[in-house]
This record gives sequence, C-alpha cells and structure tokens, in this order.
Amino acid sequence: MMNMYPGVAQLYNNRLLRTELECELFEQALEGLAGDTEDAVIQQIFKVFDDETEHEEMMFSLVHFVESCHMEMYLTQLLESLPEMLEPARGWAIVLNERILSDGMFRKEYAAIAKGMPPRVKRALAFLLEEIRENNPRGYERKVNYMLGKIK
Repeated sequence: MMNMYPGVAQLYNNRLLRTELECELFEQALEGLAGDTEDAVIQQIFKVFDDETEHEEMMFSLVHFVESCHMEMYLTQLLESLPEMLEPARGWAIVLNERILSDGMFRKEYAAIAKGMPPRVKRALAFLLEEIRENNPRGYERKVNYMLGKIK
C-alpha cells in the first residue's frame, strides 16, 4: 500500500468491518477526518471502499463523507479512482455513480469533468454506466445516455 495519510490508513486497515474493534476504529478514523477534506485525503479515500465489507451501513458513512466534500474535488477524485475501484469495490462505485446520476447538478458537473479525463478513466466510467443502465433501465437509461453522450 502506498504511503497513506494516517487517518485514511486507519480506515483502509479496518474497511472489512469484521469485528466490533474494526468498526470502532473505522468510526474513530472517519470522525478524525471530518472537516479535513484536502486533496490528499480525498484522493486516497476511495481505496477504502470494498465490496467484501461486512457492515454496509457503516460503509455508507464513508459515502456521506465523500459526498460532503467540495463537489468538484469529490467528482474529480472519484473519476480518477474508478479504474482502481472496478475490482475491489465495483458495487460501491455503482452506488456512488447512481447517486450522482440522480442529482441534476452533480450529473452535469460530473459529465463536464469526465469529458476531460484520460481514456482509461472514461472506459471505466462507461463500463459502470452501462451496468447501471442494464440493472435499472427505467431509472437510469436517459441519465446514462446523457452521460455517455457527453464523454465521447
């Protein structure tokens, strides 16, 4: 694991939330980071999401944490993290993307930022968006098509 910000390292090391102690340390670390939303932290935080986690509702506190960051920074760092999230945290990447798609302001900003991203980021995003559309065409078809049209 690369050189991680201490608070993020504590989240990462306890991300599977298998024991009461892991849950406590995770919550502690998240509280410690509250308000500390500099780039370095947000850049690393997406590595904490893991589909193997045993307490989804606790991992949702991390969803709320990243969503509370400055919008442009959150969306930029999420996009840059997507290729690395596909294996360990595809489910969480889908959750985050569905929530963005469902918010008009976020969706527009996300499309604008994604447009300038390198091809591997666009590929990862397109892959997730297509899966979201397939899982719930009625809810997401128009929104996904809008996004895909913008990032070409």
